[in-house]
Order: sequence, then structure tokens, then C-alpha cells
Amino acid sequence: MVPQFRVPCTLLVGVEAASHAAQQVRAGRAASSWSRTPVTQRPDSPFASLIAFLRVEAGSGIVLLAAAAVALIWANSPAAHLYQALWEPLRLWVNDGLMTLFFLLVGLELRRELREGALADFKRATLPAVAALGGVLFPALIYITFNANTPHSNGWAIPTATDIAFAVGILALLGKRVPPALRVLLLAIAIVDDVVAILVIAIFYSDAGSGVHPALAGVVIGFLIPVSPARRLEHHLHPWVAFGIVPLFALANAGVNLAEVNLNFAATLVGGVIVGLVVGKPVGILLATALAVRLNWCALPTGVGYRQVAVIGCLGGIGFTMSIFISQLAFAGQAELVTAKAAILMGSGIAAVVGLTAGRYLLPPS
Repeated sequence: MVPQFRVPCTLLVGVEAASHAAQQVRAGRAASSWSRTPVTQRPDSPFASLIAFLRVEAGSGIVLLAAAAVALIWANSPAAHLYQALWEPLRLWVNDGLMTLFFLLVGLELRRELREGALADFKRATLPAVAALGGVLFPALIYITFNANTPHSNGWAIPTATDIAFAVGILALLGKRVPPALRVLLLAIAIVDDVVAILVIAIFYSDAGSGVHPALAGVVIGFLIPVSPARRLEHHLHPWVAFGIVPLFALANAGVNLAEVNLNFAATLVGGVIVGLVVGKPVGILLATALAVRLNWCALPTGVGYRQVAVIGCLGGIGFTMSIFISQLAFAGQAELVTAKAAILMGSGIAAVVGLTAGRYLLPPS
């Protein structure tokens, strides 16, 4: 749902309504309810829940970054042996145990979005769905181009993921430059992205997870919980996942010993991941969005143009959590896994810097 500011002046409300009406006429039937949101919002409305959700995700992004930094520094310090000794026995418990709660939350978020959020209406859902699919297809094709007929080809899904917490956290650094509708669009794209990633895990990597992977089990459970309990569970579970489980996952998995990274061994793997995240994501999201609008399948939200879409496309290249998760399913060998993680960290870091810089230049100050 596209948020609107409360306007005390009747004249300004009239002007705003006229502007919205004109946009809807120009866009024809493709002008969806993205641009027909009421000016006032109740505190208990879905929009209020969305704002609370985004605030938690933004804060989680900071904690996640700190956890990843600690892990990386620790794994390359004189105490690196302690890092391995601590996390080697605990990593499976975190990845296949606690992360089930992360995917349970994804299922709850998806259920909420389909019921009352940006995916509740077909017209509104078309834009983030098409954009997310473009943001999955292009990185995958880039990775396959780099790694066709190599031992690393199984990692094609690694650069297709987006980390919601990191992306929302970076977007929050842009402050008032970001129109509210852009935050909603980023969240909707990231949720569709998560759904695609989970389907990819279930279809292509289920053998690595010994049958029904906990990721799929968590999502299915979250999706099947009745509405009222689901809302309460999401409300209580979200902070624990955002500030506890996901940073713990980063601490357990982001500790890459850079001395073990062999670029000569897997240069195409590194290139496929980094180029897929940094180039494939924004190009895929932007081109898919432009195509959908051109074909009159949907319309851009009020206050959002292609410059804004380009910014969230860049931020979509921050893979991190889901990319690392997929890499552990794709590669059994330690050398490949360490190299893939290093490429994910580099690609996600570059994407974050590019997204923040693009936001500074492409988003006008409010």
C-alpha cells in the first residue's frame, strides 16, 4: 500500500487528488491501487504494520553488518582457530535449526503481503513480481555465462538472492530522499525474491538438504497458520529473528579466512557471483520493470520513476544471508564454499556502496 501524508489544507488535498486522477487516466487500466491509497491511515492499519516492519529491518541491517564484520575479522585474526573451534560444531545447528524460524517468518510475511499488503491485489502485485523475476533471471544467466561447463555451475542461484535487512538498512541511510512508495516496492520485490529463492532450494537443492529442507518446511508452516495467530506470531517472532537469529547466522558463516580463497582455482565462480549481484540485479530489475510498464501490465507507484527503480535495483544486489545459505547447499567442497562466500561478501559490499551512491545522486532531496 502506498503511504500518503496527512494534509491539513483542503486545497492541497484537492490538488493531490486531481494529480492522482490525472495519473490514473494517463496510465489507463494499468494504474493500480498503488496510487489510490487513502490520505489518512489508522494506527492499526496494514500500513502501520508495514512501517513497524521496515523499522525493525533497518535496525537489523546494522546489527547484521556488525556481526558479519566481527566474523570476518575474527576468522582472519590470530584467534582464527577459536572461531573454527566454536562454530564448526554449532554451524549446522544454526543453519538447519534456528534458520527454520527465519523461513517461518518469511512464510508469515508472505501470507500478510498476499492478504493485505503490496501483493494482495493482482495489479499491485504485477510490478514487484515481474521486477523480482527479472532480478533473478539476469544474475543467474550472468553466472551461467561465467561458469558453463565448469565444476562451479551448480552455484547459479547464489547471485539471485536479496537480503531484505541489509537492503532496507542501506535505503534508510538515504533518509528523506526516499519516497515512501519506494520502500514498499523494495520490500515487495525482496519478498517475491525470497519466495523464488525458496522454490529454487526446494526444486534444485533439496538433495543437499536431505529431502524436505527446513527452509521449505518453515515457509509452509508459516503460510498455513490461521490469520489471527499468524499476525501475533509474526509480531513476536520478527525482532528475535531480525536481531538474534540472522546476525547469529552471519556470525557463524561470514567468517571467511581470506588466506584460503584461491582466485586461480575459481576465478569464474568469483566473477559470476560479483557481476551477477552488482550488474545482473539492477539491470534485471530495471529492464523487467520497464518492459512491464511498456506492455501496460502495471504502472509505477506515485512518486517513483525509473531513477528510483534503478536505486532499489542496485540495493537488490546485496545478497548476503540467502546467498550464503544457497552457497552451502550448492557446494560440498570447502575450497569452493570459502571462495563463494568471499565473492558474496565482496559483491554485496560493492552493491551496497553503489546503491548508496546512486541514491545520493539519483534521488532528489525531499
